[in-house]
Amino acid sequence: MRFIGRIEYFGSLIYDTERKEYIPIDKDGTNIVLNIKPNIDIDSLYYKYFSHRFSYLNFKSFLQLIQSIEMIDKNYNTNVEFLTNQDLEFYINNRVISSPIKFHIALTYECPLRCRHCFSNSGRRTPTELNEELSPERILEFLDELRNSGIFYVSFGGGEPFLKKDFLKILKKANQNKMNISISTSLTTQNIEEFLKENITVQEIKISVEAVNSKEYTNSRGRNLFAQFKKNLALINEYKKQTKCYIRFSFVLNKYNYTYLPSFLKFAEEFEADGIIFYPIYSVGRAEEHPELILSNQDIEKITRIITNMKERTKIDIDFFGIPLKFGKNGLYENFGCGCGKITAYLSATGDILPSGMFLKYKDKFSLGNIKEKKFKQIWKENIQKEIYTIQKDIKCNECIYLEECRGGCIFRSFDKYQKLGYKDPTCNIK
Repeated sequence: MRFIGRIEYFGSLIYDTERKEYIPIDKDGTNIVLNIKPNIDIDSLYYKYFSHRFSYLNFKSFLQLIQSIEMIDKNYNTNVEFLTNQDLEFYINNRVISSPIKFHIALTYECPLRCRHCFSNSGRRTPTELNEELSPERILEFLDELRNSGIFYVSFGGGEPFLKKDFLKILKKANQNKMNISISTSLTTQNIEEFLKENITVQEIKISVEAVNSKEYTNSRGRNLFAQFKKNLALINEYKKQTKCYIRFSFVLNKYNYTYLPSFLKFAEEFEADGIIFYPIYSVGRAEEHPELILSNQDIEKITRIITNMKERTKIDIDFFGIPLKFGKNGLYENFGCGCGKITAYLSATGDILPSGMFLKYKDKFSLGNIKEKKFKQIWKENIQKEIYTIQKDIKCNECIYLEECRGGCIFRSFDKYQKLGYKDPTCNIK
């Protein structure tokens, strides 16, 4: 069927396999979808189950809505397959969603570059190190586990994902599972040409662009592969025209390169990027060796002003992972802090499930489990009572007008600064 649903404590999440997007529906709407049957007497259905809940006009409006998006047809045949969940009561009682909606999957930490800011310490790997990483076969199994849990957003990264053995087979599996696919890549390998020859559809390619000229590229990334990068970028632009793939450039900002922000924008416009996302450098991985690169709160304030100005003079979508966070207000979780470990999760190249890739720094404390040892569903259920799901709100955020959407900001930045999860994001300058 076109739509795949999962029941949740708030109602349901229904994934549209054609549009590659989730549709959240409340309890009343979910009950309507569950009770619709072919050629049913709609009036009888309303007065039997729903008349005490909402008006007949609202009932009919909802039916028209789900018919317009083809969730049901004019004869009330449903086009939704609801996944079974033997532990549903457990998740409803705990008021947490039964699984994330997105997984960031690090396929390998092998990479031709050695970037100063790399959170995963990626670079050239020894045969022993590569052997410790997940096999392609286990990753293919994991993609089926995600599909059966109603997780359809997957982001493949690394390291450099194009260096993973059988990467194209992994992408084809995700296509087969009708997933929304994002690839994070440095575009520095010749394997890109092999990808373009295959009939593979991805929704987004996120390209790390840390410099716009050869000198700065070499300084930031450890090797001068700028020519190879630009060659592959031209190839990806052709792929974009054929498939309508969304091309997003990503920049990691440090204390010295943020002054080049206008040049970054000009470069993105020249290569027809659809979007740009800016990340502040984190003191994680290789960046711990370069404390001089870490941004101060004053730097972040300057960056926010520059980016605000850039947004006013370009058609390119621009995002910055600053404060306040803009994605907390989605109704899918109720705790303090960002959605990491709740609506999103990270799979390390060696099999650990973490709230996000940043938590590699504290893997021993925050790993939920390893998929070499257990299936995903078991790992998720066993860990929803952990501290990350029950963070108490920082009283400093109580009166903040942004609390509902920000929820206190990035939980990693908070833990990294204070060694506790319950404090507001330390980069917050909101008074």
